[in-house]
Amino acid sequence: MVEATQRRPVRVGMLVISEYESDARVRRQAEALVERGDEVTVLALHSPGRPEVEMIDGVKVVHLPTQKYRGESSMSYIKLYGGFAARAAARMVRWGRKFDVVQAHSMPEALVFSATWQRALRVPVVLDVHDLTSELFSSKFENKNALMAAVRFSERASFKFANEVLSPHEKYAEMLRSMTSTRVTTVMNCPDDRHFQARPWKGWEPGGEVVFGYHGLIAPRHGLVQVAEALKMVHAEAPAAKMRVWGSGDGITPLRERVTELDLSDAVQLPTKLLPINEMTRELDKIHVGILASQLDPWTANVLPNKLMEYAVMGIPVITFRNPTIEHYFPDDAVTFVDPASPENLREAMLRLIREPEKARIQAERAREVMTGRTWRYQREHYYDVIDRMAALRRG
Repeated sequence: MVEATQRRPVRVGMLVISEYESDARVRRQAEALVERGDEVTVLALHSPGRPEVEMIDGVKVVHLPTQKYRGESSMSYIKLYGGFAARAAARMVRWGRKFDVVQAHSMPEALVFSATWQRALRVPVVLDVHDLTSELFSSKFENKNALMAAVRFSERASFKFANEVLSPHEKYAEMLRSMTSTRVTTVMNCPDDRHFQARPWKGWEPGGEVVFGYHGLIAPRHGLVQVAEALKMVHAEAPAAKMRVWGSGDGITPLRERVTELDLSDAVQLPTKLLPINEMTRELDKIHVGILASQLDPWTANVLPNKLMEYAVMGIPVITFRNPTIEHYFPDDAVTFVDPASPENLREAMLRLIREPEKARIQAERAREVMTGRTWRYQREHYYDVIDRMAALRRG
């Protein structure tokens, strides 16, 4: 990477179908580019109460008039993706040669086609695969063979259209390489060192208050209802145990209903608003144990949750579901696995950590060792290399 004082700023346009303010991966990348002197414009979803165009930490964010949908209707997802992509494409046509590099963030992968005009003008296009759309649709929509065939076709066409594909971890990159001949580079979805840092050990007394925490997407597949059911059983032996949840998603309503049914309203704090990353880290200081109870399906079978790594960096012990990717990075002595993440297994894991705070402390230290070299301070160098390689294509 050339020093900022000797290089021309790279003009990067990003496309993402999410609220930019709370999308950690997109913000890390955009702010890293701005930090070294590049110019970044992001087309993102509408955010209630925010202006159409604003500067956020040096990044120009354009909120297109489309709001996020989370639910069980495949047609609503298609309408969301198609509507945003059409608006983004119209804006990109208007901008023409404004950018040296365009980066589209999945889902869906087909969002890269909004940069068709730029591609025709020989502007390189990068596709950042956060998650595969086919995995989401497989987990949500059964007996949709025609839809799934179309989604898988669009994925492969998108990989071919892009100049380079980014993956959030190496196990995922291996899968993507089996699907395309386009170059695939791993830029891990790691915690941002500016916000997530080691904290002093937050211990507890086995008979006192222990707070379990979760932050991020709240969806049925992430098992928070099962955690609430486990907490109810835990109260028979540890009545001071509590849970705090931050985030948004279509799982909030069933979770709130189950918490009420279990008479846990005083023990479970549910989200009232979406928090930006810098506020989220302050909230996480209030918890003792992170808990990830995702139910295995086509989407969760390959993920490496960013929140797991955030807890590990901070020194928060973690109870997590098991999949091959998590096992690849985190050995048994670094986390407490529940396999599967049933209420009974969660209850057993929660009580085990409540009773053995010293064991939890050692586990947290081991997890923090796992994260050595796997924070954004290190991973952003790989990202810079990709952007600089694309900019060289554009200029050379």
